[in-house]
Amino acid sequence: MTSGVVAEIAAATAGRDRVLDAVKAAALAAVVVGHSLAWHIGPTGAPVNVLDLATGLTPLTWLFQVLPLFFAAGAVSNAASLARSTSSQFTTRRTRRLGTPVVVYSAFWTVLLTIATAVVVLAGGQDGPIVDAGRFLSQLLWFAGVYTLVVAATPLTARWRSRPFLALTLWAGCVAAVDAARAAGAPEALGWLNFLLVWGWLGQLGYQLPTLRQVNKAVVGSVGLLLVAAAASVAYLGPYSMSLVTVSGDDELSNLAPPSMVLLLYGGGQVLLLAALWPLLDKLLSSDRLWALVAVFGARAMGVYLWHIPLVGIAALVAMSLDWQVAPLSAPWWLVHLAVVVVVLPTAWYIAGLAGRAERLAGHTRRFFRMPPTVAALGMAITVLVISTAGFATLYGGGLFGLPTSALINFVLLVLFWQAVGPVRSRTDPLESSR
Repeated sequence: MTSGVVAEIAAATAGRDRVLDAVKAAALAAVVVGHSLAWHIGPTGAPVNVLDLATGLTPLTWLFQVLPLFFAAGAVSNAASLARSTSSQFTTRRTRRLGTPVVVYSAFWTVLLTIATAVVVLAGGQDGPIVDAGRFLSQLLWFAGVYTLVVAATPLTARWRSRPFLALTLWAGCVAAVDAARAAGAPEALGWLNFLLVWGWLGQLGYQLPTLRQVNKAVVGSVGLLLVAAAASVAYLGPYSMSLVTVSGDDELSNLAPPSMVLLLYGGGQVLLLAALWPLLDKLLSSDRLWALVAVFGARAMGVYLWHIPLVGIAALVAMSLDWQVAPLSAPWWLVHLAVVVVVLPTAWYIAGLAGRAERLAGHTRRFFRMPPTVAALGMAITVLVISTAGFATLYGGGLFGLPTSALINFVLLVLFWQAVGPVRSRTDPLESSR
């Protein structure tokens, strides 16, 4: 990257908080790297999660689980954006920005897999593999759905910043109550409340980052380490899995799907450690050259998060077709998986740039009927969560909580909610003036 490009990027991003942007970009990059390493071809020749076979990798799930920092850093950005606009304007703008990459990604796969399903079925084949592929490609959309819920709640939760101890304590108590119910055998659906409660709590703590940065760094850092230690202790002593991602065959409570008190404590520790390390990170990112790399990746970070999914799937399919089976964590295993990381990151970034062109075109789409922004945001978030479980190729089948759903109907609903937060039509537009 030339000095001129670096200077141009620095000038164009002069008003950005470099640490906040770097934290959000690094969190999503860690997810991509983790997924690029997680696949493995098992003894049966089918792709599996390497954690299912190599429990010694469990500590790495703690290293790569940094999404709590994204929600905390995002909360700071959300609060600043809300302060500059009305609640309605904030919700409209943020929901549109979050939804557009998801709409483009969903449109591509819904259309492609629907056509593939039609061809296969008309030829007398079975659509099962296509349905499975659709679910694989959609499963990570849960993040976009949950974050949209957190954004939609920002005008309300931002009001609670003045009483952080009370809000955070009561909120954590709700998480603990849900976990207790899960451990006691409550219906599975109850546990999914923690998707909103845990990630929302981390956002609520994130509101306090500007204040925490003013506290003695040794004190904040020490408390952060204590929270991390508490998370590990609760995971070890309680009814929880020791992994911070869901592992097949683990009978203990998952810490991610749905999230648990373990993730809450661990994420809280991460946020406090971030506050303690803020001056160091700020100094590090004062380098325009380093910041330029962060800014270039961060500009497409959500796209990279979405489009890395099919790339990891392709890597696993190639290995499976070649009958490539080696011992997990062996030298050949690491060599190939690190190569996948090196390929997936820049390729996903490039594809995200191509998708960005479609996103910019879609961004000009004006809304054709009104809907309260909060209703549109909630509707879009719930629809995205349904898509994440139902997939892009389920013409009719089970979705969220096992309820019947359809990929085509889900996509139509997604577009309807998304357009409701689009630009308002001009008064000279015939559709608008004819009302």
